[in-house]
Amino acid sequence: MSKETSHETSILSGKVFKVEDRVILDAEKVIYNPDHDFYRDFLRPYYVITRDGQYLFASTQPGRMPHRAFYMIPDGYKLGKGQREFNKKIGKKLYEIALKYLRDVQVLILDGILGENEYRVGVRVTISVDNPHSAYIGWMGKLMMFPYEDNVEIRCWNYIIPEGLQGEYAEEIKEIWPEYHPKLPITLYDFTEIDKDIRRVLSLGIDYFGGALKKPNLTMVWHRAEGDGLISYHAGMTKSRILKGLSGTGKTTLTVGPDIEQDDAALGKPIYDKNGKITDVRLIGLEAASFCKSEGLTEKSPEWVGLMKSREVDKEGNRPIVLCLNIDCEGVDYVYKRIGKYVVKVPEPIPGQKVGSLQCTKYEKSGTTNGRFIFRYSELNKEWSSKEPKYLRAEGLCFKRFDILEPIIRIIDPVMAVALDSACETVITSAIMGQKVGKRVRIYAATDFMAREQSQQAILKLKVYSDMGLGFNGKLVFFVVNTGYVGQYDLDGKVIPKKDEKGEPIPARDPETGEILRDKETGEVIYEGQGEKITIEDSKKLIHLVENKLVKNWIRHPVFGYLIPDPRELEEVHGMTNFRKRFNLLRYYTPEEIIKFIKRDIEERTRFLEELFKGQEGEDQLRDVIYVWKRCKIPSSNEIREFYEEYYGFVE
Repeated sequence: MSKETSHETSILSGKVFKVEDRVILDAEKVIYNPDHDFYRDFLRPYYVITRDGQYLFASTQPGRMPHRAFYMIPDGYKLGKGQREFNKKIGKKLYEIALKYLRDVQVLILDGILGENEYRVGVRVTISVDNPHSAYIGWMGKLMMFPYEDNVEIRCWNYIIPEGLQGEYAEEIKEIWPEYHPKLPITLYDFTEIDKDIRRVLSLGIDYFGGALKKPNLTMVWHRAEGDGLISYHAGMTKSRILKGLSGTGKTTLTVGPDIEQDDAALGKPIYDKNGKITDVRLIGLEAASFCKSEGLTEKSPEWVGLMKSREVDKEGNRPIVLCLNIDCEGVDYVYKRIGKYVVKVPEPIPGQKVGSLQCTKYEKSGTTNGRFIFRYSELNKEWSSKEPKYLRAEGLCFKRFDILEPIIRIIDPVMAVALDSACETVITSAIMGQKVGKRVRIYAATDFMAREQSQQAILKLKVYSDMGLGFNGKLVFFVVNTGYVGQYDLDGKVIPKKDEKGEPIPARDPETGEILRDKETGEVIYEGQGEKITIEDSKKLIHLVENKLVKNWIRHPVFGYLIPDPRELEEVHGMTNFRKRFNLLRYYTPEEIIKFIKRDIEERTRFLEELFKGQEGEDQLRDVIYVWKRCKIPSSNEIREFYEEYYGFVE
């Protein structure tokens, strides 16, 4: 065994390692909590070091697979919408066989903590490194989690077998589960012992860090915290703001900066007065580092500072550790090669070329736009994770829409806020495997990591928003920021081509080569869209103005009733040049088309909420939430035109 610490009562007689009560391993096959030097040496065949000092790895899977997640639950326990139960008898046997396999191979065990200050949870991760490449998951996990401390109990166990179960183990599984396929990945949660505060997860055949370690760990800790009465947030976080959003919607980009606390995972602990009223929500970060998406990053991107931290060298010659995954790089190709008994995907220097810098706007070599890198929050925020309490003052949702949603809106009705939170809108990105990129979806609270009825969290949030207040005299600011486009898609979700002076659609071109872009599958020409991109600069400016209550004049949406910053004030007071022209819907749609979008949103949002909460505990308490959109009245096309002409101006 590689390393002992004072807290390790799991070691028995120096010969065995007790992972948990029923899991005893040969200590000689255990690598326990290794340091960075170990990883550098052990993983040397599987990475390249870029010109800027990052460690670059590869995985065969480019993203998570939430459609392959299943749950074993206690009798009488109810899962929520979209969460799939797994047969306990088969599942327990699957665990038994997997644990038997882990006794036969070398493993890496990583202890860490998720959470800070008032809510910390001990997590133990056991990774098969029979394929040594899999140890990269442990190295990334070492950066993501807080270091383990003696006084924090292990309450969650994560077992990872990236190579899956083959041969005799697979045959044994098929005896009780004939449908098992060794090449089909699966993540199986065991929540049957939550009454004992025990949660487990087993991943087979998953070699993508986000799917094997990061999100399974978070799912267990979020589930535990929800059961303890806390709010779970898939969100970026500052000292006073939560910004929720699905992977790829921009929550990281809009959170990264010198005041970042978290970019993905947090908790809210409600504080009650003696009468049971919620007077505040204390914010708790869960992770120590960012697993940041690299797609499209340039030197102007806020995340760039984190990616390039590895350039900084201290007096002893040490650099901050930045680990990267599946990103194109100068002088590097991605290849499959046999190392030992496994064929692995690795980055490899191209013969005759020097390894250069990462290429975050290119995706040909890696084959994915879901490149990732890890850097510690403390590298950007020098006051990060201070003991000073953090309290919720602004809560935002990142939607990625491409049609009629304004760049930012403010909601002062608690019922509407819960309705929007319960049906977060976006498009699928490359971060999620198994779903078509570009598909428009709605997902509860921007998370696919829950393992309970969504109504429980929705009712708690309704109380938070109602008790603390969302109005101008309230304690909370609630907003939705659109990180997509205005006017880009038609009702069917297709890009509306931008046309030249002759009325012909304009082909999209590669910004570097000038070549016309074509669909990789069909070969058809891709055209420029007519819509207006909401830039990162737009969104950051608008969020700053809204959360700090710097907007003085608001207008009400003519149908939905939420508040929109007065476009004229944004231009004349806050320097947002041409805001009215850029985001005037009449430039892109007729009033009749705008009304069709509105009717579609009302119907789809209502139907989604009906299906989401149907049969769940507290459904009756959420009826106002479910049908909040049905109370909206549709104006005439003339009234729609008059609204946009009054506040956004006439279209030439």
